[in-house]
Amino acid sequence: MRAFRPIVFSTFAVAAATLLFWLAIHQISGVWLGLALRPELREALEQHRSDQLALRRIDPANSVEYRRRFDNAQHLLSRIEILRRGEERMVRRFETILVLVFALASAAAAFVILLRQRRAELYERRTFAERIAALQETARRQAHEIKGPLTAARLELERSGDLVRASATSSEIAAAHQSVAEELERLAKFTRGFASLGGLGKPVLRNESLRAMLDEFCTTFAGAWPGMTLAVEGRDRSAAIDRDMLRQVLVNLCSNSAAAGAQSMTFTIDGSSSIEVRARDDGRGVPAALSERIFDPYVTTRPADEGLGLAISRKIMLDHGGDLKLLRTAGAGATFVMMFGETDRRWN
Repeated sequence: MRAFRPIVFSTFAVAAATLLFWLAIHQISGVWLGLALRPELREALEQHRSDQLALRRIDPANSVEYRRRFDNAQHLLSRIEILRRGEERMVRRFETILVLVFALASAAAAFVILLRQRRAELYERRTFAERIAALQETARRQAHEIKGPLTAARLELERSGDLVRASATSSEIAAAHQSVAEELERLAKFTRGFASLGGLGKPVLRNESLRAMLDEFCTTFAGAWPGMTLAVEGRDRSAAIDRDMLRQVLVNLCSNSAAAGAQSMTFTIDGSSSIEVRARDDGRGVPAALSERIFDPYVTTRPADEGLGLAISRKIMLDHGGDLKLLRTAGAGATFVMMFGETDRRWN
């Protein structure tokens, strides 16, 4: 029944609007025709016609002009007579046409409004279902990430109790405790990663030299990833950045490259059309099956990784007014491009 309420309401609205429109048109057309058919107007035209006949007899030199005026008056009188005889029928036809046009226009408008309302309802339902599905997927992944360390820690605690009851050596008991500590650290690492995604603040943007910032990063983190070298290429450009947050993006990219077996990471500054920094490595690249979802939370190729690094990195770049995209991936490496927004002139 609720589904038919908008239709019933729209039908009554169209009917009411059409009735009001008909009443208005009826009054207007009645006034208009009343003016056209007033006896005073007919009498004035007849008098005008008689005057033209009299003037024609008095002034024969202008008889052609008087004849033209006489014919015009006669023509108007004929029109008025036609209106008088067909007044009711003409008014009815005129009002019917206008009312039909108005009713059709109102019905079309009501249909469009109902259609838009229906589409808005469907869109709201679809987006709600998508949000719920995303929350379900997030809850499933969180439960999976939490359940593993908790189950392992519980088993290790049970084994530790068995070792104590069996009077095992202190080294065996310590090894069991160490295993529990490792599982709890895994759980803490997951919690820290999830908290970092939810606790990202807004960047404090300052105009900075990208070349100077990248050179400093390569110098500071030169030995952070053994076996992988860092380099910077391209001419310098200025961009509005938050140094600390951009450094987090660079660390995440380098960590992923190192985990993929990369031996080099090169940052290329490109400013031909927009301000960009391309991060190119020579690792194993991103699997094709994951390339479309690589920035989704919890998407990772490493079992021990929580899969939040790239999601956090893209969020940071979006907050910079830019974006982070996977430009290319192959067996010989991957290339990510960091795009920056417009330079903040206030800090020049």
